[in-house]
Amino acid sequence: MDITEISDRLELEKLVTDYATAIDSRDFKQLNNLFTPDAHIDYTAVGGIAGSLAEIIAFLETALDFFPNYQHFISNISLTINGNTATGKVMCFNPMQTKDSQVFFLGMWYQDTYFKNGDQWFISSRIEESSWSHNVPVSVNTDPQQ
Repeated sequence: MDITEISDRLELEKLVTDYATAIDSRDFKQLNNLFTPDAHIDYTAVGGIAGSLAEIIAFLETALDFFPNYQHFISNISLTINGNTATGKVMCFNPMQTKDSQVFFLGMWYQDTYFKNGDQWFISSRIEESSWSHNVPVSVNTDPQQ
């Protein structure tokens, strides 16, 4: 790898980490600094919505109120970089706690596309792909087919 590719990879890894940090700290407005303005985000694989960045921020601000605690552990960041665009597959392990203290676990992948504008990378598309779940309460719908 040359220095540009090393730099791009580190910047993209920081971008996906900054996303997890923003979600886990409930700083949803921070997503405006991580996604392109025209980004498409799809959380339907785990019972969420698909929509624009503004729609997703509004959704997260209310939907995650049901969960007093949660974390997004990201790993296995697989990237393909092509100039100022890139694609990525990011593994996420997501333990969550409900208001009645039940803990459940979600395993998923983020299928991403990225765009570099000037010297900054942004997520231009994020699609959640469900891998597995454990101990999900009946009151939590993670199956969009239901």
